[in-house]
Amino acid sequence: MFLGNQAVRRSSRSVRWMLGALVALSGGASAAPPATKPLSPAEERATFRLIDPKLRIELIASEPDVASPVAIAWDENGRLFVAEMTDYPAGPRSGKLRMLEDLDRDGRYEVSRTFAEGLNFPNGVLPWAGGVLVTAAPDILFLKDNDGDGVADERRVVLTGFVEGNQQLRVNGLTWGADNWVYAANGRSDGSALRPGDPAEKEVPLRRHDFRFRPDTGEVEVVSGFSQFGLPRDDWGRRFPSWNTIPIRHAVIEERVLSRNPYLAESSSVATILDPADGGRVFPISPAPTTYNRESTAYFNATCGPTIYRGNVLGDAYRGNAFVCESLTNLVQRRVLDDRGATFLARRAEPDREFLASTDPSFRPVNLTTGPDGALYVVDFYREMVEHPQFVPEELRKSIEFRRWNNRGRLWRIGNQDVKLAPCPPLGKASTAELVAALEEPNGWCRDTAQRLIVERHDKEAIPALRKLAEAGSTPLGRIHAVWTLDGLGGLEDATLAKVLGDTSPGVRECAARLAAHRPGLAAALVKAADDPEVRVRFQAAIALGDLDDGRAPSALARIAARDADDDWVRLAVLSGLGEKAWPFLHALLVAQPGWLAATTPGQGQVLSSTAAILGARNRTEELHALAAQLTPTPDETTVAGRIALLVGLSDGLARAGRPLHELLKAGPAAGFEGIAALLDRAARSIASAEASPNDRAQSLTLLARCRPESAAAAIPALLLPGQAEVVQSASARAVAEVDSAELAGQILDEWASLPTRSRREVLTALTSSVRLADRLVGAIEDDVVSLTELAPADRDALRLTPDAALRSRVEKLLAASAPQDRTAVVKKFQPVLELTGDAGRGGELFAKNCQTCHQRQGRGFRVGPDLSGVAGRPPSALLKDILDPNADVSPDFATYLVITKRGQTLSGLLAEETASSLKLRGAEGIEQSVLRSEIEALRPSGRTLMPEGLEEALGMQGLADLIAFLKQS
Repeated sequence: MFLGNQAVRRSSRSVRWMLGALVALSGGASAAPPATKPLSPAEERATFRLIDPKLRIELIASEPDVASPVAIAWDENGRLFVAEMTDYPAGPRSGKLRMLEDLDRDGRYEVSRTFAEGLNFPNGVLPWAGGVLVTAAPDILFLKDNDGDGVADERRVVLTGFVEGNQQLRVNGLTWGADNWVYAANGRSDGSALRPGDPAEKEVPLRRHDFRFRPDTGEVEVVSGFSQFGLPRDDWGRRFPSWNTIPIRHAVIEERVLSRNPYLAESSSVATILDPADGGRVFPISPAPTTYNRESTAYFNATCGPTIYRGNVLGDAYRGNAFVCESLTNLVQRRVLDDRGATFLARRAEPDREFLASTDPSFRPVNLTTGPDGALYVVDFYREMVEHPQFVPEELRKSIEFRRWNNRGRLWRIGNQDVKLAPCPPLGKASTAELVAALEEPNGWCRDTAQRLIVERHDKEAIPALRKLAEAGSTPLGRIHAVWTLDGLGGLEDATLAKVLGDTSPGVRECAARLAAHRPGLAAALVKAADDPEVRVRFQAAIALGDLDDGRAPSALARIAARDADDDWVRLAVLSGLGEKAWPFLHALLVAQPGWLAATTPGQGQVLSSTAAILGARNRTEELHALAAQLTPTPDETTVAGRIALLVGLSDGLARAGRPLHELLKAGPAAGFEGIAALLDRAARSIASAEASPNDRAQSLTLLARCRPESAAAAIPALLLPGQAEVVQSASARAVAEVDSAELAGQILDEWASLPTRSRREVLTALTSSVRLADRLVGAIEDDVVSLTELAPADRDALRLTPDAALRSRVEKLLAASAPQDRTAVVKKFQPVLELTGDAGRGGELFAKNCQTCHQRQGRGFRVGPDLSGVAGRPPSALLKDILDPNADVSPDFATYLVITKRGQTLSGLLAEETASSLKLRGAEGIEQSVLRSEIEALRPSGRTLMPEGLEEALGMQGLADLIAFLKQS
């Protein structure tokens, strides 16, 4: 692991939410001089460059009518509400909600009123129930003008409990969901959501989750995803969480779906869909800004306010595209979402230019949305300085006017020169028939608003027309909006939904399958949907079938698994529903697909292994016997990979149930487990076979370590040596912990000098997992066989937690005598490195050896810690400090956690994901370990990164210079 601290600061101290630019004076980097005065709106407009010559950008409002805008939304009467964070960055509390009106409908808003003031850093707004919802931590407020004077006279708290953290990182992103809930972004400050007056036990913790709520009832639920600023959705209700360094992700599956299976240790719910081919490059045309942390401006680090374009003005090529703001470098980027199974690949629309860019360094695009006229709107914060004081050196803060130009701000509209804008007619006074008709409008804003109004009004008279539209509407989006609206009114009948499940549009069928969950009357339709030609429909059908109490469900799930095993998300959807269906599903799969026992693809092997793990964790005798009957290989089988996958999974599950597989095998032939012995014989031969695939050998070794540890121990030392496939070496290292033999540990340590670096790292982690292994490791360190510098921080922390008091004392003595605790002194000592000439070629070799296990750079390596592609802009002095003092400022995003299991294991890594039933730790080389919460004895944050201190001892001064030279290459 390498550069943990710099990367931490990139994502924490440099977390620049929606505004996040670090534009300021600093002595270390080249930059254009700061602007002496702001540009007028007309002057700023002249600095814009739209990549498409058919598009035009126009001003719709500016100061003094708006100031410091960060979010906008139109109500059903065409009034534009603007959240103004004039109090950014540090108050005093003076935020406002402005209401703009375009009375002559010429596209310019000539009337501006202060709808509400004295708000606490407002950053999100959404019309609802004749008023607006506003995020202003610690509250979500409802504001309404009841007397018609243009000023809110009703102000009440809908939800409270949100943490008032850094003003950049608070609850935000209010969005009307297709399912008639209001969605909001966490903002990274967490907290809890509670309706005022409710008892504390109704509080909903939001840790690392976005959420949805019903404003009328105060009902709150956490949802998959963890967003920083903005939470857009597409026409079909799919959500795309935001992050400052990752322009777009996709919330593929809800965590509540994963949590329904208490035997499934899996927490993946959000896909990182950014095209890895471009690495997050941006192409600004403005002068390179000087930043306090002097980071590169060639990559994303201040993205915010994303939207999925849902209008009809820009042209068909733009519909459904993702647009994201990059406020640091004054641009808006466009991404095309290409289908990839159940999720997407977000690729650049333009290879080396941006959709919108400006030469004005004070153009601060912070939010985007589709308007009532179908155009794309840009919220321009327009400030010279947007850095938060928290991130500025204390000695400079008093000299900086952080709120300078806070009385300015602009709102821009992007349309097509060949298309005349035609605003959606005001819907506030529309009849029921008119609102139903508006559900077929080509502009998503109109459809959403019509749906919201019908649901808000509880307009039951709309139900007959909605049913007709759902079943026979002229547009797919009109049909599915009708279904969603019926659901919101409580008028969606099984008969209607069954017809919609057979719709000609895959998008409509996908959404219908989602709504069909928990509807037993639709069992036959869902079973049929398992064979749908579209993978997204099968994905949603798998989720719904998992909740279906019907004898046909396991076979339907088996058909989906047989077809889509190699799609990670469809496979996960299937497994999530196997709590009570695991054996019928597996039986149906193997009966219908007997060739699966060959497990010719990784996905097939994963289905078999995970299903068997569920059966093992359930630990029901009749199911174990039934599974055992599938494990006997026939003499003519050329491969037993599928049977081995089943047995490996079974051993995983049994261990979670506190019943190790070797104990089960003691029951012998009389208990029906005689076939397993033959399978183990085949596994032992596979390990030694040069013809067997590396994956088969690795899995066979894992199995042997659990069932015949003596045989595994005899094979492991040779399998760790150079010349073996990496997957075999990794399996051998993990098997060391499984065997848990002090004698084996001694053998490996005796040959320590012969082991490749990769094997050493993984073996060290294994040796910290138990007292007997740790004792041998500590002895090797005391004898200078193993250098203390080889231990990762997580390994050191695991040793500190050993339950053996005498061993713990030896560990503390070693650590106390190791690298100096004062890392500041180390940084000072190694300053001469900055005077040396580094060799980038040698530095690249050092990076591959020491850093690539946890960092990517230009697409190479593992993305455990932050991507280091953009650090070339940092001065050598900053890079040196990051290397030598990695734990000076640890972000929660990159702090390691230690897990102690009830079986006595010690696991460590970054907390990658968590649900109500499980969590996932991520370690070096992206290796992940999923743990059921029911297995956990203790969970502790370490307060440290994965990056070790003391790297200077291994690299020396010239090595550090070489490494820095490599990192400075652009």
